[in-house]
Amino acid sequence: MSSPFSAEAQDSLRTEKLADIHIQFELPLAWSSASIKQTKSESTIYTYTRKLGEKKKASHATLSVLVEHIKPSTSIREYSTKGLQFFQKQNGFKIKKTFIDTDGRFTLPYTIGYDAEYMDAQGQKHHLYIIHTIEFNHGAQVLIDFPYDQYFLYEEEQNQLMRSLRYER
Repeated sequence: MSSPFSAEAQDSLRTEKLADIHIQFELPLAWSSASIKQTKSESTIYTYTRKLGEKKKASHATLSVLVEHIKPSTSIREYSTKGLQFFQKQNGFKIKKTFIDTDGRFTLPYTIGYDAEYMDAQGQKHHLYIIHTIEFNHGAQVLIDFPYDQYFLYEEEQNQLMRSLRYER
């Protein structure tokens, strides 16, 4: 599969592989290396950050991937509904658009995505992509979180990142 990033941007990319769910994606070098955390429920959380803006006024974007074991009978709809429960409790949470793999935003089968926004504890508005996918007995929740005032500056990078998500075969 060819890269969704431009030829110039490809020189500054690295491929990240999440072995426990066999997902890989391309990430610009401006993002940190993964911080990996195992939870008590045997889930794994991969977290990447990207510094945005000038030193004095810098903010951060976050890419997080939660990989967890699920029952083989779990449908993508059930998994996604459960995954959204946390976000629905957030201040100002609103889903602006829902999309699936046939919409062209990503190519992962059995996937649902949401274009959303919320307010953090400091009152700062955020833009959030929430992507739920299942593969065999694993589910993954991918979150791409940008401060709202920075979202539009990095919108194409976020779209390219989503299009680069794929299963390793």
